[in-house]
Amino acid sequence: MTLQQVAGQAEVLEGTRVWRPFAGQTALSTALRTGTGRVVLTGKGGRVIVGSASRLRVYSEETDFQDGQFFMEGAVGAFALGSHVVLETGGRARVDVAASGSRVAVLVGSLRLSSGSKTATLSAGQQINLKTGQVSAFKETDPWYDAQFAGTGAATVEAVRGPVSVRAGSQPAQDAKVGLSLDENAVLSTGSAAWAEVGFTGGGYLRLTEQSELRVLAIEKTSRGREVLLQLTKGSAWNVVQKGQGGYKLSTPVVSTAVRGTKFRVDAAGLVKVMEGQVDVPSSDDAAVSAGEQKPLGQAPQTLQLDDLDRFNIAQDSARARPMTLTVSGAAGWVSQMQLAAKTLPDTVVSAALVGPQDQALPLTTEGQTATGEYRLAAAPNLPEGRYGLKVEATRYGKTLAWQGQFTLDRTPPKVTFLKAEERGQLLFITGQASDASKRLTVTVTTQGGQRVTHTSGEIRVLMPKPKAGQVQIQVQDEAGNQTNVTLP
Repeated sequence: MTLQQVAGQAEVLEGTRVWRPFAGQTALSTALRTGTGRVVLTGKGGRVIVGSASRLRVYSEETDFQDGQFFMEGAVGAFALGSHVVLETGGRARVDVAASGSRVAVLVGSLRLSSGSKTATLSAGQQINLKTGQVSAFKETDPWYDAQFAGTGAATVEAVRGPVSVRAGSQPAQDAKVGLSLDENAVLSTGSAAWAEVGFTGGGYLRLTEQSELRVLAIEKTSRGREVLLQLTKGSAWNVVQKGQGGYKLSTPVVSTAVRGTKFRVDAAGLVKVMEGQVDVPSSDDAAVSAGEQKPLGQAPQTLQLDDLDRFNIAQDSARARPMTLTVSGAAGWVSQMQLAAKTLPDTVVSAALVGPQDQALPLTTEGQTATGEYRLAAAPNLPEGRYGLKVEATRYGKTLAWQGQFTLDRTPPKVTFLKAEERGQLLFITGQASDASKRLTVTVTTQGGQRVTHTSGEIRVLMPKPKAGQVQIQVQDEAGNQTNVTLP
């Protein structure tokens, strides 16, 4: 077989240990593995399409499918789990190899499969379980090989609660933060009383519940939507797959599922529960689990029985569906010290920044704030006086709501000049001038006897009964709250 075409990530084995990125057409003589992408191999009589997250080697001058998804077309021979598969001229077949279940299914024409001393011939509409040898009917519901690969999609952490970590390759684990993009083969893990939500290109999400572990195998963009390939190695995952957005495959050590628009739960131990739509379970001889049903490992579908974990996920779905809100207070108008408070829904991440030629991020309180939706400015920045723009953004489950405003920072108290008091019989006439950067000033005149006069004007003109004794206090306050106090004898 010759490497004819590569779209996305693919590596070829050089020698016995070194993997090199594919470069140009070449005869395949060792082994091949794919990341997110497709590879086309051609031979004398046909071709093989290798799907994402798949691996094969060359054995006896033929391809040996070891893990993943493959499509055969034309007169092609190959090995799969020790069985030899020979597809007749004009035939089309798919081969799925996984720890949870492996099969060969014929779409067009016929093929011959040899395993040891046993030989089986399959026609279109039939499949064979490579582990048990059982032959059953087959109906294609996931023709991934007919979709044109268009690039790499994204899986993004949209919400976290409790201890959640992510590990990439041999790198040490780090805390999973909202907005983190999960690369190919990234492993997301949740601790006790923790959960995390992952959103996908094109819509839909997965909620990884406590004490669980998920590996992202590949997220593809294709001509028929996006294709999601995931592996649940521990715990439980709640899945909400939007209709019309492409394929979605979730495998566990003992079972695999394939859906196109539904709401369901899968446990690593093999339990499948369907709330909406239908889930195909190819690893169980193409069993189908419909809405209102559950299928324990090795058993037929039965009536759905909700447990506490299901009720938690249903409640969380309702909370997720609430419309976003964002209320910002504190930093508006004239202020002597910057303050900021934001109120939004739980499980929302809030960020704030000063807007200018170079935006400046502002530190907000974060410890436990996503659970309450309440944020405050952690420490007021040391800013010079002046006018500032402010932007606050709230992100919740991949959606963003923004607020913008302005405030003026003013620490300078008002100036008071030409202040004097003149007695006019039993009256006291006080005059003067107050000035400040803000235009609205509040002047309050108070006598020792408790008489008080207040007005809002920079020009001080107060006529009031003359106090019998004592001093007169004059206070001028600007819009930012800065004060100037003057005492007249």
